[in-house]
Amino acid sequence: MATLCLFAQNKTFVYQLDYRYSDKKDDKKKETFTLDIVNQQSVFRTEDEKKSDSLLANGKYGYGTNLNLENQIYVIKDGDKNEISKFYRTLLKTYYDVKITEKLDWKILPDKDKIGDFEVQKAEVNYGGRNWTAWFTAEIPIPEGPYIFNGLPGLIVKVKDSRDDYDFTLKAVKKNTGDLYLKKRGLRIDYPTFKKIMMNHYNDPYTEARMANVPIAKDDGNGNPVRTTFTEMTPSVQKHIRDTNNPIELNYKNDYK
Repeated sequence: MATLCLFAQNKTFVYQLDYRYSDKKDDKKKETFTLDIVNQQSVFRTEDEKKSDSLLANGKYGYGTNLNLENQIYVIKDGDKNEISKFYRTLLKTYYDVKITEKLDWKILPDKDKIGDFEVQKAEVNYGGRNWTAWFTAEIPIPEGPYIFNGLPGLIVKVKDSRDDYDFTLKAVKKNTGDLYLKKRGLRIDYPTFKKIMMNHYNDPYTEARMANVPIAKDDGNGNPVRTTFTEMTPSVQKHIRDTNNPIELNYKNDYK
């Protein structure tokens, strides 16, 4: 990962992600993410995650998390260590730190265009079992971008995969407070290990809660809690995981049945 230049210090770049969360053509959503850069570190996460991290850093309660861990998008780039990591958090706040080792071998093309207010140039790369097209601008001379993407001679304004499953687009540039509110470091693992953990989570999504003797209840449809069991709740969680099984890293996609 290239070293960030002085322009990048204390900047926040707001991106919109348009994505397909399943293999069905019309299963699409939009979400707003922030890329916060302070000195040689950056963090890419949803706006809600950023608010949650800020609350936790100030001794308050954060927000809940996505039950499908593979759909959590939280990336930290460390320019000093030349490392990129994805962070995942379970329901009971077990943290996993997955180091990204796949290299980005960019091919910069002569094609140029204009996106919003920026003059941009085209580049292509393979990552995560997907082919990606990016548009970067030399007007913001930092080698950064959304998600794990970096290493081009200018900020990535837009990047999307060839299947039209994931499309990141820059929407705004702001100053930030200089505090990233980073999560605590989790258990460092690689992607193959994480894939196995995800399969175990699918097979028994309430393992942590059961071991911690966490009480469980469900809504009776009228806003009233009624007693239930983890066994009774498991099929609905498994269905949700199957129905949202379109991760960015297709090369590590689990076949849930």
